Order: sequence, then C-alpha cells, then structure tokens
Amino acid sequence: MRRTTLRMERRRHLLGRRDDGQANILLLFGMTIALLSLTVLFMRVGFANDQRSQAQTAADAAALAAVSALRDHAADQMAGGAYPMPRYDEEAATARAENFARENGAVLTDIRASDNVMGRSGNIVRVEVRGALCQKELEPDGSRHWNDVVCEGEEDMSATSFGSAAAIAIIDLNADCGRDEVGLNCDGSAIGDSVQASALFDVHLVDQEGQYEFDPNSVFGAGAIVDCAELGSLHPAMCAAHQRLNEQFPGFYLNAGGYRNEPTSDHGYGEAVDYMMADLGGTPTPEMDATAVRVIDFLIQNHQEMQVKGIIYDYHIWNPARDAVGPWESVKRHAGFRGNPTQDHVDHIHLSAGPPPFR
Repeated sequence: MRRTTLRMERRRHLLGRRDDGQANILLLFGMTIALLSLTVLFMRVGFANDQRSQAQTAADAAALAAVSALRDHAADQMAGGAYPMPRYDEEAATARAENFARENGAVLTDIRASDNVMGRSGNIVRVEVRGALCQKELEPDGSRHWNDVVCEGEEDMSATSFGSAAAIAIIDLNADCGRDEVGLNCDGSAIGDSVQASALFDVHLVDQEGQYEFDPNSVFGAGAIVDCAELGSLHPAMCAAHQRLNEQFPGFYLNAGGYRNEPTSDHGYGEAVDYMMADLGGTPTPEMDATAVRVIDFLIQNHQEMQVKGIIYDYHIWNPARDAVGPWESVKRHAGFRGNPTQDHVDHIHLSAGPPPFR
C-alpha cells in the first residue's frame, strides 16, 4: 500500500515537472515572437522617420533652390542697369526645385508662389515633395520582406508608404536702391557684375506663405526706360502720358507696372501705370521721394493736356474732378489707411490717364 502511494506521488511529481517545462518553452517562444515583432515595428518606425527626415531635407533644398532662381534673374537685371524685381518665374523655379529635390532623394509634387505685395512679385515660394525612396507594405502571407524598398515607378504603388514634406522660402533685397544722374545704385554704390549684385539679396526659409497668391497676369517692365509695349495693352492716352514722363524725367522710376486683371481699377482697362519709387513693399529714399513729388507736380500742372484723371501716392490722392490744382503738398487729400506699403501707395506713384471715370 505504501509502495503504491509512493509510486503515485512520484508520478505526479514527474508529470508536474513535465508541464512546467512545456509552459516555459511556450513562454520563451511567445517572448521571442513578441521581441521579433517589436524589432520589426521599431525598424519600420525608424525607416518611416528616416523617410520623413529625408523628405524634409529635400523640401528645404527645393524651396531655397526655387527662390535662388529668382535671385539669379534679379541679379542679372541689376548688373544690366535695371532695377531688380525678384518676380516669380514658374518655369525657372520649377526646374531648379525639381533638380534639387531629385538630388536629395525626392520628387517635387507641388510648387506655388505668393507675396505680401498684392500678388505682384511672388517672392515667397512653397514646395511640396515626396520621397523617391518608398517602402512596400507587408504581405499577409509573408511573401514580401518588411525592408523591401523600391524606387518610384518600378512597380505597383498602391500599397506603398512615402515620406513627404513641405517648405517655404523667401527672397528679399537687403539694400536701399535708387537712381541718380549716373544710373542705378544700391547703398550709395554703383553695381558691378551679377555676382556682386547677387550678394545684395537674402534667401532663407520661412514658416508662413505670403498674404496674396502670385498673379502672373500683372505686367511689370524693368529698365531705366520702360516702353508702353512692356506694360501690357495700354490705352493710347495712358501710353502718351507715360512717354511724356519718360522724356521729361528719364529714369525717374525703378520699374513700372501696367496692366493686370483687375476690373475695379484703371489697371484692368490699360489706363493706369504704377511707377515704383522703392522696392515692392519698401519705402522710397529721400531722394526718390523728392523725385516723386517733382513728377506729381508736373502731372498736376499738365493734367488737361495729358488727360490725367487721378494720382495716388504715399497715403494721399488727387484727381482734377474734385480737387484744386496746385502743388501736390497743398492739394493732396488723405486716401485712407490699409496697412500695407503697396496698397497705401507708399512704394509707388499710381497714375491714371484716359477717359473718365477714375477707378
């Protein structure tokens, strides 16, 4: 009896020891699978972070490259004696951005321009890129390795993850420029070559786009003298007034803006020209401001002959239909305040000429 009891206890002991071993093996196996899964997850997350980081680097490079295309063109203008306007050129900016995105392992997917000067320059450029390196999603049957990567266009992209990013860059002219009897000068010095001119511009990344979407329909001409043909389809009276000013005050403006698609303004009828006395959004130097007043006095004095119907400059307005004739300083009236140097006509003279009304 005792021998039977001992045999049963030994058997239970052996069975219990065998169950514990099986449980330990199963636990170890489960932990191994869990660790492998976590390792795969961490590696996939790390790869995704690398994708995003690479895409952001590419986006930054592409945005800076896009505005550098504007800088190069403006520097060439300046070296040639024309006041520079870093005006957005979609073809040039896109080509430069695509190239730099590609060099940094990405593909350009979108590009657009804006500014804070009523859409006239487009000196702020935003780009979006997608990483050219992609990662296929795991297949349920395990037929695709988690780290299997392909490049864009090689196979079906329906189950592929990409890194994507956006960046915004701006170009600014960091100099006070104007004209004198010799020609264009910036910070009191004449401009040499394009390399010297390029150094006057600042290109850097920013966090916010401009207030206005770039308007490619606005027409600007650059040079000491801008012909009517460079200002869009001008009304004959406006063209005649423009030519008269060029003869009377050769090179008095930095550049000039003519037609733009704006039905509420004389610009939309070819009956207005903006004469830039400073950089877009800037403030004229004392010399340029004095020139502006001298030109305006001439326009008021000859308004009937030149069919002048309105002048706006530096927060003030004048038109012969309601204001007295005399020196600008004595006959101008306040035009209101909009909080923008371009909308407030601080940086330019707005001249309307042609048949009424004054818009």
